[in-house]
Amino acid sequence: MEVQTAVYSIIIITVFIALLLLYINRKLKEFDPLSEPKGIVLLVMMAAETFDKMVKEKTDEKVAKYLTPYIMTVALYIFLSNIAGLFSLETPTSNYSVTLTLAALTCILIEVFSFSERGVKGYIKSWFEPMAPFVIMNVMSKLSTILSLSLRLFGNILSGGILMSVIYQMLSVISHKIPFIGDFNIVGVIVAPALHFYFDLFSGVMQAFIFITLSIAFIGKELPDK
Repeated sequence: MEVQTAVYSIIIITVFIALLLLYINRKLKEFDPLSEPKGIVLLVMMAAETFDKMVKEKTDEKVAKYLTPYIMTVALYIFLSNIAGLFSLETPTSNYSVTLTLAALTCILIEVFSFSERGVKGYIKSWFEPMAPFVIMNVMSKLSTILSLSLRLFGNILSGGILMSVIYQMLSVISHKIPFIGDFNIVGVIVAPALHFYFDLFSGVMQAFIFITLSIAFIGKELPDK
């Protein structure tokens, strides 16, 4: 049942992002470059400039041209997934298959950009650096990157959801001890907004930021002379 609700959440968030991107694309096509940007156009331009700067600091302009759109899309998807609980949806990032897929995509991009920058000979050589026996260590390093990215995001989001459930139960017990309240969790209603602000909104932003920052750093580390 939980798997089904997670799938529904993934579909809803994916469709929402697709519609949002179509809307943004239409707005950008209608935008006059000679006029002053405002509204959604201004927001998108500011976001694109910020993300592009982040990517260029760890990579280069050539890589940033292709990597920045991916980083922006993943950041949006992770953020919306992390705050899905605020809209009574299952949080997709509390499902390990989702975070593992996101981490795998990043790791594929690491190899793609590494191959593109190094060439066939340089890429094959990188697997055996600094000497041939280290190929095993290099393979383990690649696998640890996937585990590190996926488990960090999954663990933080899942633990936040578990903590909120425990806190709600504790607040419910406290509410039941208040005369004339009955089964209504009045303490939870009062305290919950602040807790959701941290565990859902603030934590959602932070986890998305951490994931994309690490993704950029891992990709930049694999590029020559970076």
